[in-house]
Amino acid sequence: MATKKTEDKAPAKKTSVSPVAGTNGGPLTGKIAKSKHFTQKQLKEQLRRLLELRERVSGEILSINRDSLSHTDPDPSLSDQGTDTFDREFALNQLSNEQDVLFEIDEAIRRIENGTYGICEMTEVAINIERLEALPYVRYSVQAQAELEKGRKTYRPFGSTIHSM
Repeated sequence: MATKKTEDKAPAKKTSVSPVAGTNGGPLTGKIAKSKHFTQKQLKEQLRRLLELRERVSGEILSINRDSLSHTDPDPSLSDQGTDTFDREFALNQLSNEQDVLFEIDEAIRRIENGTYGICEMTEVAINIERLEALPYVRYSVQAQAELEKGRKTYRPFGSTIHSM
């Protein structure tokens, strides 16, 4: 009986990103959906940049927590207490800003996953790739952003409403 020689095949190279826990919902898979405005190569590069940025921002959040907010030694001097309070409030503000950026990054990754990345949420036109390269988690085209700023409206990332100031 002749035995058939089998060849060992190398495992296929994996192109998807390992899952990352999102800030508001299920895990981010890193799968790239089809887009009629961008190539798979462009989307893959943007996903890579978003994941690197996410890692850096997460590290900054941990650093702020560790360095600024965990300091609990009370200082007997009133002037030093005022400085400590100011430093703590500054760190909390910085932490809040970093968490907002992390939210926006996660939402941009979700848009890559569902095929809506790079589409202006206000005008539904494609956002210029140069703008996305400069700020990969941007939601609006330059024109829509200008309109939002002109009207002094701000977008709140934790809801889908736009509020006037």
